[in-house]
Amino acid sequence: MRIQANRSLSVMGLALIAALIAPPGRAALGGDVGSVMHDHAALGLSPAVTSTANFDLYEGQAGDGTRLREYVDRSGRVFALSYQAAVRPQLAALLGSYASRKRDSVGARQRSRHLLVINDPDFALTVVHMGRGWRMQADLPTAIPAGVDRSELR
Repeated sequence: MRIQANRSLSVMGLALIAALIAPPGRAALGGDVGSVMHDHAALGLSPAVTSTANFDLYEGQAGDGTRLREYVDRSGRVFALSYQAAVRPQLAALLGSYASRKRDSVGARQRSRHLLVINDPDFALTVVHMGRGWRMQADLPTAIPAGVDRSELR
């Protein structure tokens, strides 16, 4: 019995360590609804879901003002997101595989340390550092559902 108890504790300990060192988000942009839930949980948000004819909006807000909105099309793919908070967004977590596009574009496009704008045909990103916080908006223009205007994605 004692060996079994120690083995159970070891397995639980390894699971806890893995959870603590895991990245805080998983491929939100271009990811699925599971990634949305993971992102909101990592930020301590409980998402409220609003359904429209063309997409579902998962929105969460924390007491400190952090707000994350993720737009999911009918196939379950995240095609846009926005973030607002006092702390810098973890772009690698929120952008997932698109984070490398941001890294590759920074040197060539960034004119200010307070503003970054990437507006490619298949990937758009705006990051603004204001005196008291950060705002970020990202979308996949070619994945925006028909009938949805980009101005709806705020």
